[in-house]
Order: sequence, then C-alpha cells, then structure tokens
Amino acid sequence: METTNHTTRNPVENVLSGFYKNAAVGAHSISSLLPEVEDMKLRRELFAQRDYYEAQKASLRTQMAEIFLEPLEAGKAAQYWTDMVIRCKAKMGMTTEMAAKLMVEGTNMGMVQLHQVLNHNPNIPDDLRAQGGHILAHEREYLDRITPYL
Repeated sequence: METTNHTTRNPVENVLSGFYKNAAVGAHSISSLLPEVEDMKLRRELFAQRDYYEAQKASLRTQMAEIFLEPLEAGKAAQYWTDMVIRCKAKMGMTTEMAAKLMVEGTNMGMVQLHQVLNHNPNIPDDLRAQGGHILAHEREYLDRITPYL
C-alpha cells in the first residue's frame, strides 16, 4: 500500500499528516545514510537530527491521537528508493561531502513539502501555523550546521 498523505477536507488533519510525513521520511533517510558516514562530527549531527525527528514523530502521534487521527507511515516503495540511492552512492565511495549533499537535498525537499502543506491549508489555527514555523526554523538551523560539510 503506497499511501503516504492524508488528504481530507480537514486542513488540521492535512497539516499534521504533512508534519508527520516530513519527520518520518527524515528519520528513515538518516538511518539509511548513517552506516555510510565515517566523519564523526557529521555522524553526531545526523544522530541529533534523527533523534529530533523521532521525538517529533512521537509528539505528533500524541497530537494526532487527540483528534482520532492515525499517522500513515512512508510507503515501502519510497523507503526502498531512498535506500537504493544511498547504496548506489555508497558503492561509488561515499565521502563526507556526498553524505552532506544528500542530507542538504533531502532537507530542502522536506522544507518545500512543509511550505506546500502550510500554504495549501490556509484555514488552520494560529498555533498549528506557528508549530510549522518552528519546524521550518529547526530545519534551516540544521542546514546551517551541515552545509559546512559540502
């Protein structure tokens, strides 16, 4: 089953699902990349970001349960392709720069997705919009920490 988006008439459900998807994809991507990264400083950043995503997922699960919404996990095909891209890059020799580039590209895609989910659901409570702003700010800070590895 390859459904990864809740698309309902309820904008709160759409936004919470988008936030969850971003955290789930980020956590999975980092878990796939970590075995290929040797640079200890970058590994530390990746571990910290994965911990952030896992905590965010747990918090969002609780938030979603309050409105009787079950988060959808990323589809197996999406996870498979993420893993394949990382394995292919690793076979060519994964450098610290290549690993950082993958994370920068993934983080940028995630930020685009977060902006889209917020922009396509304008009728959400202010606290939920602020929550999205905090998530985006954290992602920008993460980018600032990993771009020196490029």
